[in-house]
Amino acid sequence: MFYWDSISVITEELVFRGAILFIFIKKFGVSKGIIISAIAFGIYHWFSFGIFGNMIPMFFVFIGTGLMGYAWALAFSKTESIAMPIGLHLGWNFTFNSSFSNGPLGNGIILSDSENVISDWYSLIGLWLVPVLVFIFVKGFVPERDIEFIK
Repeated sequence: MFYWDSISVITEELVFRGAILFIFIKKFGVSKGIIISAIAFGIYHWFSFGIFGNMIPMFFVFIGTGLMGYAWALAFSKTESIAMPIGLHLGWNFTFNSSFSNGPLGNGIILSDSENVISDWYSLIGLWLVPVLVFIFVKGFVPERDIEFIK
């Protein structure tokens, strides 16, 4: 599970923060680049989650993954490194996919007797609350670098 999470995170980070965000920051500036990258990340997850065409799940997934994409793009912009977005993304994916899951990779590390650890409400709160907390952490506690190689 950790291997699969690692490969998917590295691939997504190289595409969304390493390529798309970098290009959009150069072309449109930091703020617009981060927003465009976050929107692209949210839309991408409609397809990776297999929910395209189901409007209600698309809305919830877009908000959650878009917020998280925004926080990780902000971390990339502030640190001028892909290391923090990779670490945050891997931590989230491993926790959500491998620890508390009965998902595509099989049973997670922690399952209840009913093998249904995460209720729909818990998933929704996690999908929206965690990105907000990560954004607050990145915005408030991650210092910006003095060297501006991407701006």
